[in-house]
Amino acid sequence: MACVFMAAYTNYRRDPRVKREAEALVERGHHVVFLARRQHGEPHRETIAGVDIIKTIGLKNKCTSFLEYMIDYLVFFLMIFAHLSLRPLRYQLIHINNMPDFLVFATCLPRLLGVPVIHDVHDLMPELYLEKFSSGEQHWIVRALKLQERWAGKFASAVITVEDRLKDILSARGIPREKIHILMNLPDDRIFAARGQLPAKPENAPFVMVYHGTLARRLGLDIALEAVSKAQDAIPRMELRIIGAGEEREHLLALSDRLGLQDTVKFSDGFVPVEKIPSMIHDADVGLIPLRISSGTDIMLPTKLLEYVTMGIPCIVPETGTISRYFDEEMVQFFAAENAGSLAEAMITLYRDAGKRSALSRNATERFAKVYHWSAHKKVYTDLVERLIGQ
Repeated sequence: MACVFMAAYTNYRRDPRVKREAEALVERGHHVVFLARRQHGEPHRETIAGVDIIKTIGLKNKCTSFLEYMIDYLVFFLMIFAHLSLRPLRYQLIHINNMPDFLVFATCLPRLLGVPVIHDVHDLMPELYLEKFSSGEQHWIVRALKLQERWAGKFASAVITVEDRLKDILSARGIPREKIHILMNLPDDRIFAARGQLPAKPENAPFVMVYHGTLARRLGLDIALEAVSKAQDAIPRMELRIIGAGEEREHLLALSDRLGLQDTVKFSDGFVPVEKIPSMIHDADVGLIPLRISSGTDIMLPTKLLEYVTMGIPCIVPETGTISRYFDEEMVQFFAAENAGSLAEAMITLYRDAGKRSALSRNATERFAKVYHWSAHKKVYTDLVERLIGQ
């Protein structure tokens, strides 16, 4: 079978999407070498589930400005370029994950020699820049990001992205539509399995709501805390579990204290491996997706939403463009985005109506989780890889 090189400016253990892709290739018998960033305390090399991982350290553990990101991205680019230039024909296929998009150009020598290259677009960099740095559409950096996005797509042998709306956007920006393939960001059903019928909770058991994943402002956890504060009189025994790490953690801890939610909101100690998440949310009554609305979040189909749906946990979500393409009011409980009062009302509604919670869970499972699942969908990826390498 083939030897495949993959790279992503991420920590391999903390990025479920790249892990799923790499392990899918290993399951097919391919040898995978993965270049990723190293967290403090991790070894420089290790093998996880058959994937050989080489880890590099960036200049900074946490970047705060656009310039710092660009410098760190450039260092990672040079790492990929050096690795591949020293062994340009070792790999039969190369798979580069964004961000940034320009990492794909580090494959220029093997690409020139005929090695196929996949460019995997997880997120749209122009939209994320607009969101993170409050810029305008005509800012020169936004225009430059769109330009490198288009060039990267044209340079690659094939482009993968996560959803049809992103495919439409990338195509409209100049990437040939026939090169773009959809690989949805579905949960690994070996980890997130349907939890089945739960035993009845004791009368004094708390009403448990959960959120897991990155703690970032665009994901709206501060709105969730404000909603909990508004709803706690109507839900006397309430517990919100926030599981994960991110730049907003300290702010959220301070906000929780200021709102007097110390006994209601429980934070994990930081990052939690994805394999441990199901046991931490198994008894949840509701999953929260409190997104702020922006050009970036409106096109997201949050993986945590799909993980809750796969397990059978009813969800409260904003009615974004992409979420509403897959889910309707019979499958999820909608609330007005960025409105803590509306989110609090949704919490109270589901607290008071166990029958509605069951119906939402059942409908979401039937209409989404049984239609879209990684164990079958990963064939989209493995078929593409094997077609490109001629097998």
